[in-house]
Amino acid sequence: MYHSVTPQTMDQWTNYSTDNYQEMIQRAHWIQKGNLDRLNNDTSYYKPYISRKTKEGYFHDIEREQYWPSWQFSPPQYTYGITNWNVYSVPPVGSSIDAMLQLQYETTFSEVMPYRSIDLVMTKQEHAALHSRVTDSAPDHPHVLVQHPVHRDPTDYDSDIVALFSCGLALDVSLLNLLPEGVEGIHCVIKNNVNQTFTYVINGQEAIFLGEGDQHETDFSDMEMEVDLALHTNPKWETTKGVVSYSMHLYPSATFKSSYDSNTPEFFATIVAITFVVVAVVFFVYDVAVFNRNENLVVKAAQSIAIVSAVFPDNIRDRLMGQQDDQNSLNRSSKGNLKAFLNNGTGMSGDCNQKPLADLFLDTTVMFADISGFTAWSSVREPSQVFLLLETLYQSFDRIAKRRRVFKVETVGDCYVAVCGLPEPREDHAVAMARCSRDILARMNILTRELETTLGPETGDLALRVGIHSGPVTAGVLRGDRARFQLFGDTMNVCSRLESTSRRGRIHCSWETAQHIIDAGKEKWLEKRQDLTEIKGKGFIESYFVNVDAERAVSVASRTSLEVIQNNVRSSGAAKIWKPVVGLDGRTNRLIDWNVQQLLQLLKPVVASRCSRTKKSVSKRPLASGFLELRSRPLDEVKEIIRLPEWSQASTQQDPSEVEIPPDVVLQLHLLVGEIAKMYNKNPFHNFDHASHVVLSVTKLMSRIVAPSDLEDIESHCEAAAQLHDHTYGITSSPLTLFSCAFSALIHDVDHVGVSNVQLVKEGVSIAAKYKNRSVAEQNSLDLSWDLLMEPRFEILRSFLFPKQEDMVHFRQLVVNSVMATDIVDKELKELRHARWEKAFNTGDAAGAISGKQPQEHQRDAVNRKATIVIEHIIQASDISHTMQHWHVYRKWNQKLFEELYLAYLNGRMEKDPSEFWFQGEFGFFDYYIIPLTRKLKECGVFGVSSDEYLNYALKNRAEWELKGEAAVKEMLQECREKYGEKGNLKLQRGLLLPGSQHDTNLIDV
Repeated sequence: MYHSVTPQTMDQWTNYSTDNYQEMIQRAHWIQKGNLDRLNNDTSYYKPYISRKTKEGYFHDIEREQYWPSWQFSPPQYTYGITNWNVYSVPPVGSSIDAMLQLQYETTFSEVMPYRSIDLVMTKQEHAALHSRVTDSAPDHPHVLVQHPVHRDPTDYDSDIVALFSCGLALDVSLLNLLPEGVEGIHCVIKNNVNQTFTYVINGQEAIFLGEGDQHETDFSDMEMEVDLALHTNPKWETTKGVVSYSMHLYPSATFKSSYDSNTPEFFATIVAITFVVVAVVFFVYDVAVFNRNENLVVKAAQSIAIVSAVFPDNIRDRLMGQQDDQNSLNRSSKGNLKAFLNNGTGMSGDCNQKPLADLFLDTTVMFADISGFTAWSSVREPSQVFLLLETLYQSFDRIAKRRRVFKVETVGDCYVAVCGLPEPREDHAVAMARCSRDILARMNILTRELETTLGPETGDLALRVGIHSGPVTAGVLRGDRARFQLFGDTMNVCSRLESTSRRGRIHCSWETAQHIIDAGKEKWLEKRQDLTEIKGKGFIESYFVNVDAERAVSVASRTSLEVIQNNVRSSGAAKIWKPVVGLDGRTNRLIDWNVQQLLQLLKPVVASRCSRTKKSVSKRPLASGFLELRSRPLDEVKEIIRLPEWSQASTQQDPSEVEIPPDVVLQLHLLVGEIAKMYNKNPFHNFDHASHVVLSVTKLMSRIVAPSDLEDIESHCEAAAQLHDHTYGITSSPLTLFSCAFSALIHDVDHVGVSNVQLVKEGVSIAAKYKNRSVAEQNSLDLSWDLLMEPRFEILRSFLFPKQEDMVHFRQLVVNSVMATDIVDKELKELRHARWEKAFNTGDAAGAISGKQPQEHQRDAVNRKATIVIEHIIQASDISHTMQHWHVYRKWNQKLFEELYLAYLNGRMEKDPSEFWFQGEFGFFDYYIIPLTRKLKECGVFGVSSDEYLNYALKNRAEWELKGEAAVKEMLQECREKYGEKGNLKLQRGLLLPGSQHDTNLIDV
């Protein structure tokens, strides 16, 4: 956007732009990109005056009657130096703006010119990337600037024009997707009234620039069709100076004519075939049974073809499905059969009595791309989330491979395998595969960040590790059950090893592949690896990293990212209507978005369970101020039994997916989560990342709350819901309970300062006295979070969550019990929880209550006692869930906790160096807390396979720690010493070592 400035308003504009340019540009990056990664934050580039650009640079633009300085761009400008550039100083654009001012309400166009202003917004590489979606498109192809006026009064076209929107338009990009696939050879000649002419050929959905001038085939001049591209209504259009009008002239070509001639008999043949089918259907319509049988056969055949199509190339699919005539193939050699098979679908059939379909391809390049960190990531996700990630990534990779003419061989778990150079030989197979790998890496980086708002924490940390190697491969169809097209040979083994020894986000190639790249004149792509790579059976070999030019990587990734965002919105059921939280990085904002989505999904059943109240407007009357302000210490509010709602058939009548959360509630929820994120200190362990990981574990455990197996035989939804209610002690019938568990996980470590409660009590900080030296950090976190929720700015959210005061009372009770349960050190709380567990699950009285032998009131108390203790164990297990997950997840968080305690030790807030007790201490933690906790999850009987999963991981991690723990402690200690130094020789200032509380200046005595 460009603003209108006159000599009279020059000073006013300069002052305004100087005061606001930095915030405006940063906000644009946050809104459009979610981070400031592209922005050069050097403010010295900013010019506090309106400038013009020359070959020598930018200069003060003076002595004009009007100015149109640049202000806002999309994508946002990557440097502050672009602000205040006067677009009116470019003569062709200035003439176009003059015409726009005279015509008042018309959109005007500039003449075709070099798009010089593009470097104001993006780099040359990024600009080139925008053209990569079009065959043979390039940044130097014809561009036009389009201007549209912005009036002071948008409803009055006679009011002053105060700004203009300007858009750069590449003509070849504007010709995309005009024709269906298969229609080729339409010549498009674009002319304007300033004697500029350009010719393109449109082939299906692509457009190719042929050059300047009219280059259509003159034999078809009499078939010209002309279209005016500058639609206008102002009668002064033709006579206004500076107006540039464009027209499009379309002509067929010899290519189009041959296609038309060849398609004509096919058209009539299709009509005849359709007529025959209609007659056949009418003739046999009386026999419904036969019709249904045939229909089922067709469906099964289609499914079979779909399965085979997903595994084999089209020509191999046709061959295996018996759709080609193989009569002439009997005398062919095995090698000839496979090549014909791959190229045109002829060759031997899949009959195992015939010779195998196999061939040797000498010149190929193979790629292995493995998702680094996937195994650990998937261990904490639901199966559906794992498949959502893989499907999204692999479908994107498939599109890239198809576009690059690379053949996808297979996917083995989280490894994507592809080959270039077969079935059709290619001299540039190594270069093509390098570019394909580059595109896949770029798309991976974008998709994982976008998916983090759907799939949760650490999704954005996933990265590809790629290996490519050139050489001969044996390719063929390995027949038998689930036959597949596969590759074999030493090339595959070497490539696999190159992938496994590559680095995250890098392309690792062999010397052979590097030679092909050098022969293609791309040696600048190569970076020799300093160390040698060990290959089984070959010893140590020389290898390279490939740094392919990034011309197209940006557009390859960004085009799909939009699709992913749209798909995520549809799948989550809640459109993202909020803006990123200013001041927080992109990763934290993505975590905030994910937490909001989780809470929204849990909030919908809460609303649905209110039945008749759901469709009514929720009262926004504030709750009694006395309740909002007066409360006791959280620890004093802990109850042995929390009464959950009794099961009601009415609560199952509305589908939660049909519930719509009002936008103002969504915005306040996002604001609340954003404020909670800001309240977390930047500790290595007790931080917002950890809170999000606990939320992830809580939601996974809650999703695994299962019904007894006999529910599968119950047809009635209501009857099944009733039995599920009984089996889960009423937890599944209380959506507010599930919502409170996730909310408790989110807030449970708010304002944690990175030291233990024992240390806080020892130091005598103010909050220790406030909470009587018990559960200091937990009570502080809960009080701060509750005070935040009670602030007036969240009144709409509170009224929506708690239509009645008893709803808020119940919610607070659930949150208090859950957050207090995370204090696993307090001796009294531990004994109380143990006694409650024994009373709930290991006594005859409780069993008798469930069986109905005790009075009705006693029976309900017994059930609610079980529900209460199960809820507390959900968040307890989730708080230390990393110990019950994959080894790599356990090691990651274990190291973060070690680092946090090491910092406390350096600051004199911990007596011992943690390395002195860490190895043995983990055994005690596993044996006396973690493993007993996982067994309790199993004993309560409501978590299905998750309880076994958690127990198995805990046992495996303990065994692994026994083997690797001592080495791990030495490694962690070494890293901490390198990062922070040793006691008495600190590398960082004291204030940077340990974050302080932002809410209590007396909390840390530094």
